[in-house]
Amino acid sequence: MRLRVALVGCGAMGSALLRGWLTLSDSESRFKNIWVITPHRESAVHFLDDSRVEWFASPSSLPHSPDIIVFAVKPHLLEEILPLYKSFDSLIISVASGKPLSFYKKVLPLSHTIVRAMPNTPVEIHKGVIAFLANTTLTPDQMNMINICFKDMGFCLWVSSDNEIDKITAISGSGPAYVFYMIEAFAQGAESLGFHKEMALSLAVSTFWGSSVYAHDLKGSPAVLRKNVTSPQGTTAAALNVLETGNLHALMEAAMKAAYTRAKELRG
Repeated sequence: MRLRVALVGCGAMGSALLRGWLTLSDSESRFKNIWVITPHRESAVHFLDDSRVEWFASPSSLPHSPDIIVFAVKPHLLEEILPLYKSFDSLIISVASGKPLSFYKKVLPLSHTIVRAMPNTPVEIHKGVIAFLANTTLTPDQMNMINICFKDMGFCLWVSSDNEIDKITAISGSGPAYVFYMIEAFAQGAESLGFHKEMALSLAVSTFWGSSVYAHDLKGSPAVLRKNVTSPQGTTAAALNVLETGNLHALMEAAMKAAYTRAKELRG
């Protein structure tokens, strides 16, 4: 099966999904058409050199009914945009944060199968985390379509409630920003030791990348891996003592809980 996918919105998350789809090794066998629907052509122009990708200003111009419609727009725009798609008999996937399944049921026909998905931007390089929640039991064909879209895009998991999607939003959905913030701080620290900006950033990114891949591939406890690097009364121990004094663990927990609380508030 080669899918016709309508991607509504081509901002940061929509672009990450689209670039991820187009760079899959078997992309040609998965996707027949990817129709980007957004008011401004400029947001999709970088993808239009692929013959499968077309831009449309509105869904009324689509040449066929899509197999899947993926909504990658800001949550506050959904109430205005969703009614334009009521006539399509397509599998609906929304990556918008905060809006529960009950919101979509109020706007779209009850016969529609709706899936909330919470990916993060590393799907662009097939290293994402994607959580799914469906409003009903999915048919084998629908599961196959979701698999075609998201297999090999990263770590996928299914959850059982909107509340769990909100928790994933706080952990993995927002998580890349936490990591990037730490990389910023790491690079700033390297600069404070006298390295120029470009070298400081390279040191920070390469250290985070290597350590993350190492932890992923070894599948070991991060606490054990940390202890393996930490000699008693050594340089690493001196640095970790500063982080522990600042209570980094508590700060990270508080940050995730703040994101989770905000995700719940967005439900309305």
